[in-house]
Amino acid sequence: MTVAVVHADTPEGRIALQAAVREAADRQQSLVVLHPLDEPDEVEGVRAQVSEVAGTDGWELLAAVHDGDPVGTTVELLARSGAERVVIGSRGRTATGKFLVERAVQRLITESSVPVLVIKAG
Repeated sequence: MTVAVVHADTPEGRIALQAAVREAADRQQSLVVLHPLDEPDEVEGVRAQVSEVAGTDGWELLAAVHDGDPVGTTVELLARSGAERVVIGSRGRTATGKFLVERAVQRLITESSVPVLVIKAG
């Protein structure tokens, strides 16, 4: 089986990647990194960012250029990955917004066909 993680070059994206690396190792499962691209030439930069956290081996990158809907592209990548769970990062919230989840995270949770592990950054 496979653990997927939604990658972004943000603090919450790096925290999610670290958690997914641990989750995959603990479960003795493979890791697939999902990344919706703005431009096709971003792939090598994404690989370098992931390698800084996850090392150079033991993971696969699934990426596709989004058409203005990065969450929709991420949901499609998740379906293609065959993962049994997905890890995503979320920003910490203020007291007034602590029960709110960012719109993209909320949509991914709603549209995902597998369990979603949300890791709070900060």
